[in-house]
Amino acid sequence: MRRYGKTIGGIIACAGVLVVLSLVLPTSFWWFVMGVFLICLGLSIRKRC
Repeated sequence: MRRYGKTIGGIIACAGVLVVLSLVLPTSFWWFVMGVFLICLGLSIRKRC
């Protein structure tokens, strides 16, 4: 259970940072971040398979 607690705590901390940043940064920035994330995710999946 302790192992999962660290993982859940990290996810909650990252979500908090994203909420704070979403209040400060403009909407177009988040579209750019999502595009970069999807490209990186696609390349990593392609590399593993």
